[in-house]
Amino acid sequence: MPWFWPFSVSPRLDWLQVEISTHCNATCMYCPRTLLANHWCNRLMSRKVFARLLPILERTRLVYLQGWGEPFTHPDFFEFARLAKAAGCQVGTTTNGILLTEDICRQAIETGIDVIGFSLAGIDGVNDRIRRGTSLARIRDTIATLNRLKAQRGVQRPALHVAYLLLHSMLEDVEALPAFLASLGIDQAVVSTLDCIASRTLVEEAIQPANQEEYASLRHRLEAMTAAGTTLGLPIHAWLTAPQKSAGTRPGDAVEENAPAPTTIQPCTENIQRSAFISAAGAVSPCVYAGLPLTGAVTHWIAGEETVYTPLVFGNITQQSFAAIWNALPYRVFRKAHRMGQPPYPCRNCPRIRMHAVRNASARLS
Repeated sequence: MPWFWPFSVSPRLDWLQVEISTHCNATCMYCPRTLLANHWCNRLMSRKVFARLLPILERTRLVYLQGWGEPFTHPDFFEFARLAKAAGCQVGTTTNGILLTEDICRQAIETGIDVIGFSLAGIDGVNDRIRRGTSLARIRDTIATLNRLKAQRGVQRPALHVAYLLLHSMLEDVEALPAFLASLGIDQAVVSTLDCIASRTLVEEAIQPANQEEYASLRHRLEAMTAAGTTLGLPIHAWLTAPQKSAGTRPGDAVEENAPAPTTIQPCTENIQRSAFISAAGAVSPCVYAGLPLTGAVTHWIAGEETVYTPLVFGNITQQSFAAIWNALPYRVFRKAHRMGQPPYPCRNCPRIRMHAVRNASARLS
């Protein structure tokens, strides 16, 4: 049997989120890039950095080319997509849709992009006011263009999704959302809430139930929304943060790598055991929320309290292979802590730990 160094072996990943650009042509009112502009680092991932990912791409099911910026601001977007497809990956991205001309749409189909998601935060003109620099009408037209070009070629890809941000001030739109989303001509939608709060002015926009009664009421409304989507033939997936008191096992301060796992585990929705986030600069983090491209000290708000933002970076692929970073002791101990239901700081306070999928009752019974 040939000898090998086990920590050099790359893991098999469900997905790898690759931030190819932190530039954006929009100024959404809730985005950290807008609110923390004085601390923001605008970067484009270089071809050299992306090439460092090729060994792990061969062991990754999905590569998602999107982080804290607009991916189509990168001139090499399709080159990166082709490299990922050649490695055997599915490729997806999420966009504000403004840069997708008919030619770009045609290239997306020809390159074999598997998923294109469109970000929205309103069912009418409110979207354009919240997501400044974007256009709901433009997104409608782009989706129609993609569907027309797909039909002409007789292909099903890319699947077209909508990533819909539900703000507290827009809760009354929940009942109208299924019909609105179904009218867009998309394949599915994901409705999420505001998780990264970079300004005190946005605290009230986060949908974070204070108690079980409020949680149950909101969950009932979202279940009705997903059920209505099912009736219309559109899968709608939703997420809702549970109150802090129902978060499950209380996190500890330290975890030994070989300590036994507890009976109750509260997994992170970011699938950190089988995924990772790579910043435009090549930094490796467990998720996109842990890798904002910032300089200097900044704060954000968690559960209504101002907290110093603490990035979580385990290495950089410009200095080590991804496999070496993944298998190094700090990252292994971190993942073990999550498996034990004892996420370390800063994860222990993250709303993603308390995030639960919302499914309609009929789906649960089927």
